[in-house]
Amino acid sequence: MNPIFVLFAVFAGRITSAAVITDDHQQYLDETSSEIKKLQEKLREMEEWRRSILEEVHTLKDYLRNGEEETESNQRTRRDVAAGLPDCIPGTLGCPVKVTPSYIPSGQCTLCPTGISGPPGPAGPPGRDGRDAIAVVTTSGPTDTPCFSHGSQDSGRPSNTSGAVYIRWGHHDCPSYSELVYTGTGASSNHLTSGGGVDQLCLPGDPVYDSPRSGIGASRAFLYGLEYQVYEIPEKNYHDIPCAVCIASSRYSKLVVPAKNTCPSSDWVLEYSGYLMAERTHAAHHRSMHICVDQEMQTVDRTSGALSGNNRGLMNFVEARCSTSGGGVPCGPYVEGYELICAFCTR
Repeated sequence: MNPIFVLFAVFAGRITSAAVITDDHQQYLDETSSEIKKLQEKLREMEEWRRSILEEVHTLKDYLRNGEEETESNQRTRRDVAAGLPDCIPGTLGCPVKVTPSYIPSGQCTLCPTGISGPPGPAGPPGRDGRDAIAVVTTSGPTDTPCFSHGSQDSGRPSNTSGAVYIRWGHHDCPSYSELVYTGTGASSNHLTSGGGVDQLCLPGDPVYDSPRSGIGASRAFLYGLEYQVYEIPEKNYHDIPCAVCIASSRYSKLVVPAKNTCPSSDWVLEYSGYLMAERTHAAHHRSMHICVDQEMQTVDRTSGALSGNNRGLMNFVEARCSTSGGGVPCGPYVEGYELICAFCTR
């Protein structure tokens, strides 16, 4: 027999044997992998079962703890009743408080039982115009409507001689039915820096200083001018915003109604209407409060933008971003791209 043929036959047999061994090994690996997956699934089921058991244990502990606290509270209540103590929380309405009288160095007794009333004292000095009065809130009528004991007799509403104080932004004067306290200029933090105040202030034109420290302090909050940023109105853009502090002496409350230029009802007085404004939504701008700026958008006489050096607060129109998913600002009544107006009302 040819030796080469013999060698070839032996080599081919070894390759066939190796292939058989390789197939058997792969089958073993597949079966082992399947068993591992089954064990992992069992472990997950056991972990879920362990967690459910722990939850039930915690629930049982909470139930037992609440029962112990309730039992202790009931026992304490029975002890208090047996000792003659009130069955209520001392200090609450209608529940007496046991106190121990004491004496201060002058000999005066504090927390002592009320004695016999003494003679009337001397008359005090005349009061002012009612600004120091304390309004006592009571209820009137079957619906328990709150009212002041010194309220008007015809309407049942509170009467307030101090009036409602408010700021009319974007105007130098107050409405004809309100009184001007002072006129000033709007101020706020720099729109490009963090820190400082978030609100807008109406600065008077005649500031007063009390023992000022000279020099610019490093650890200070800075105020800058407040300007319009309204590119659509070039004659207003980057001009300072004036303000007027007003008092409506015959009213006692105030309300800013966004997205409307009318008040809720005829019980309210419309002081002015205008545009809702705030710092623009931008990564470089800080947040600010919203203000209602008069529709006239008056300005402080000065050159547009040149004197600020970009150190200023900026007021922009406000738009609503509506949501069609059912949450947030509703689409339909609110239209994206429409500037929101506002109404400032007093009552």
